Amino acid sequence: MPGRKAKPPRLWFREDAGRWVILDRSERKRRQIRTGCSRDDVDGAAKALETYIGRRHTTTIGATDPGVLDIADVLTAYEISKRPKDKNDERAWAQHDLLLIRLLDLNCFFGDKTVSKLKVQLCRDFVDWSTGTPNENNRQIGLKPRQGKVSDQTARRRLEDLRAAVNAYHAEHTLSVVPKITLPPKAEGRHRWLTRNEAARLLGAAIGYVWDNERNAWKRKEDGKLFRRERWIIRRRYPAARFCLIGVYSARREETIRRTQWLPTTTHPWMNLDAMVYQGKGALERSTKKRRPAAKIASRLRPHLVRWHKIDQTRSGELRAAGILQSGEQIRFVVNRMNDGQPLAGKIRSAWEGILQDAGLGEDVVRHSLRHTAATWLMQAGVDMWEAAGWLGMTVEQLEANCGHHHPDFQEEAAEAFRGRR
Repeated sequence: MPGRKAKPPRLWFREDAGRWVILDRSERKRRQIRTGCSRDDVDGAAKALETYIGRRHTTTIGATDPGVLDIADVLTAYEISKRPKDKNDERAWAQHDLLLIRLLDLNCFFGDKTVSKLKVQLCRDFVDWSTGTPNENNRQIGLKPRQGKVSDQTARRRLEDLRAAVNAYHAEHTLSVVPKITLPPKAEGRHRWLTRNEAARLLGAAIGYVWDNERNAWKRKEDGKLFRRERWIIRRRYPAARFCLIGVYSARREETIRRTQWLPTTTHPWMNLDAMVYQGKGALERSTKKRRPAAKIASRLRPHLVRWHKIDQTRSGELRAAGILQSGEQIRFVVNRMNDGQPLAGKIRSAWEGILQDAGLGEDVVRHSLRHTAATWLMQAGVDMWEAAGWLGMTVEQLEANCGHHHPDFQEEAAEAFRGRR
């Protein structure tokens, strides 16, 4: 169509080829340029796109007019600004890879548009495209549904990245008009917590026992002895068992627990067993809004940590003798793999699902429920909110909003205000 604006190149994943390709509609014929990168190699695909754009696309970076500035260029500038400075910081690069995946998703929808097009309806169209909801605007422009539907909250997270990218560009180049990114309503957070009985069932299932919901008791064999899973299953669940205990009695988030080490370090959380203090973050780690303060280790958790530490010291010697660990090397991480003592590669998934099933608990119990459990138990015990909030690593307002109603003094004065005569 004469006068139609040329679309900038963007990445697209070809399911049939299993590779990222670059879509270029800047010419009459639609071109697909192979990158040779698999689905997981998003960093390589992004670099290929950056190189291609450098050759083919006239960048609009530096423009202050939203009608001229391409969203694709805004996303590219944001990705470059977020690249970790330390090439050896594996955690930072892992976070950057996740950001890159989200930005690629945004580029698939917004990549051929300018910043001036960012209106309320376009943001709604993106949410519909992301969630697979029928949308007349998307249908009219011939936009194919997204490969793999996501929730509206995932779409919201993507739009938050877009908003951050636009604001970062504005801070650098000062746009004449800054568009408002409209987000879908934020879902209420999960507040599922475990009762003492449920927590005991979870921990019992982590070490191999199976709960019988019909009898409301642990499953037994024909001879009356408690039934227990096979040895290899129990061994596979060892890291998850440690995670469950630490989660309930420390209220730390999953990532923090998985990164916690035995010995003092400036780059990771660690257990100070001499002072019985859980150091939530290393001295050189950057502070974030997710607070990780140093906190006294709960008395229920202390004997388990001491025992695990002795076990890992013995295992370290065995792994060194087997040639798995180098001379003088120790098992560093509290939650570690049984075969080589290394930290878990990712989140606890399959073991967690099996534990939930054996404990007779539903899918509404997620790993973050352990943190809510600790907070709720503190409130039920009548612990001062200021002290509990400091131990949990949250504000008093957050604790009061989420768990304050469990405190025995909750609205006590208001409830008793009607006694007697005035």
